[in-house]
Amino acid sequence: MRDRFWEIVDGIRFPLFSTTGSDGFPHARPMRLLLREGRELWFATSRSSGKVKQITANPRVTVMFVDTYRFNYAYLYGSAHVVADVEQKRSLWQDDWSDDWPNGPSDPDYVLLKVVAEHGSCYHGSTGDAEDVPLVDQ
Repeated sequence: MRDRFWEIVDGIRFPLFSTTGSDGFPHARPMRLLLREGRELWFATSRSSGKVKQITANPRVTVMFVDTYRFNYAYLYGSAHVVADVEQKRSLWQDDWSDDWPNGPSDPDYVLLKVVAEHGSCYHGSTGDAEDVPLVDQ
């Protein structure tokens, strides 16, 4: 089941990234998945963004991957961490971000979000199978 779960995750470039706002409600927004390494997912954002404030207050997040063509979807539940490591920022930097962060990878407002997956669930549209997917023991 894990293989099917990761197949859905790896097939979606712009999942919905959900944090919990100070109002207690989920706040979801599409974000570009930059890299997945095992259970770690990497995203770019601004240090000044609302999501960084929300993650600082509550690091538990949900990332939802939807394949609208086959109606498969996967939920990934985990903890998010704000990463300002210069080398990591440089390694994931993309030149088309210069409008957002004019000082490039050294821009102090440019940070990364690392999500460490704890567990997940997925649904397969063709079969109707829905399953929980443990991820921690990988």
